Amino acid sequence: MELIITIAYIFLIRLIFFDYKLLKYNLFWKIFTIGLWCFAVLTEVVFLGQLAPYSKTMFVQSYVIQMAPEYGGLVKEVYIQPNQRVKKGDPLFQMDPSLWQERVNVFEAKLAAADTTVAQLSQAVFQAQATLDESNAMLLEAKVNLEEVSKAAENNAVSKLRLEEAQEKLSVKQAEVKGAEAALKSAQIALDSKVGDKHSAVAEVLAELNQFKYNLEKTIIRAPSDGYVANHQLYPGSFIRLKQPVMAFVNTEDAWLVATVPQRGIQHLREGDKAEVALEMYPGKVFDAVVENVVWAAGSSQGIPSGTLPNVGQMQGSELFTVRLRMKNVDPDYPLKFGASGLAAMYSTDTPDFLKLLRQIEIQSESYLNYLYNPFK
Repeated sequence: MELIITIAYIFLIRLIFFDYKLLKYNLFWKIFTIGLWCFAVLTEVVFLGQLAPYSKTMFVQSYVIQMAPEYGGLVKEVYIQPNQRVKKGDPLFQMDPSLWQERVNVFEAKLAAADTTVAQLSQAVFQAQATLDESNAMLLEAKVNLEEVSKAAENNAVSKLRLEEAQEKLSVKQAEVKGAEAALKSAQIALDSKVGDKHSAVAEVLAELNQFKYNLEKTIIRAPSDGYVANHQLYPGSFIRLKQPVMAFVNTEDAWLVATVPQRGIQHLREGDKAEVALEMYPGKVFDAVVENVVWAAGSSQGIPSGTLPNVGQMQGSELFTVRLRMKNVDPDYPLKFGASGLAAMYSTDTPDFLKLLRQIEIQSESYLNYLYNPFK
C-alpha cells in the first residue's frame, strides 16, 4: 500500500509542476514536497508502526482433532461426506463390531450363569442351616437320653453298656453339630463374597461385560464437537491399525485469528485493544476485532535438548511475534473459514485518532483491492 501511495504522490507532483505547470517547481516546493514525503514515511514507520501495527500475514485458526479408532480392524460404515457439517455426538464412521459383539454375547451368558451360581450358594446356605437345626435337635435329644440313662444307671436300672452307648451317641451328635456349623459358615462365606453390592462372581463377569460393551460402543467414532471433516478419504472396507488417525476434524464451535507483527510495533499492544481485520475471501469488508493476547515467544529461538552442542545457525532471534485476535461479532453471512488469510490493523490505547484514521483508510483500501488483485500485500 505504501508503494501505491508513493506512486500516486509522484504522479500528483508531475501533474501540478510539470504537466499543467500550475506552480513553479522552485527550491521551496522541492523542499516542501520531499519533506512531506519524508514526513509521511516517518509517520508510517515510526508512529503508525509503533502505535497502530499492521499485519499482512493474518489467518483464521481453529481446533483440529485427529480422529482415530480405539481398536484396529476393518471399517464397516462411513456416515459423512467431505465438509459435511455435523453436530457433537453424530457418528462419523464405524469399525467392524462383530468381535466385540460376540464377546458381549458370551459374557451376558456368563453373567446369567453367575446369577444362577449366586442362587445356588443361597440355597446351600439354606440347606446348611436346616442341617444345623436338625443336628441341634438330635443333639438335644441325645443329651436328654443321656440324662435319663445316667439316672437309671445310678439306680442300677440299666447296664453300664447302655450308659456308654448313650455317651457315645451324644459325642457323635456333638461332632455332627460342629460339622454342620462349619458347613454353614463355609456356605455363608461363599455367599457373602461381594464387591460393592454385587457378589464377587457376578462382579467379575459384569466388569468384563461392561468393558466389552464399552469396546462395542467405541466401534462407532463420533464427532467430538460441532464441525466437519476436511480431506475426507476414508471408505468402507479400509483396514485401520490401532489408534491410527484417519480423519482431520475441524471444530466450528470456536475460531480465532492469528497475525504476525514486527517487534517494533508490538510492545504497546495489550489484551482488549481494538483491532480491525480484512479477509481476502470477503473483498471490501472490514470486521471489528479485539486483541486477545500476544504470544511472547518465538519457535526459532527454542533450543532442543540433545547430547550435542548447537550450531550457531540452529537458533536465532525472530523479527516477528504472533498476536491472537478475536472477532467481536461473527456475521453468519461471513463465516470464518479455517485457513482463510487477510490483513489486520491493531490500535493500542495510546494511538491518536488521526493515526487510527490513516490505518483504517489503509486497510479499507486494501480490502477493496481484493475485488481484483492486491499486488501490495
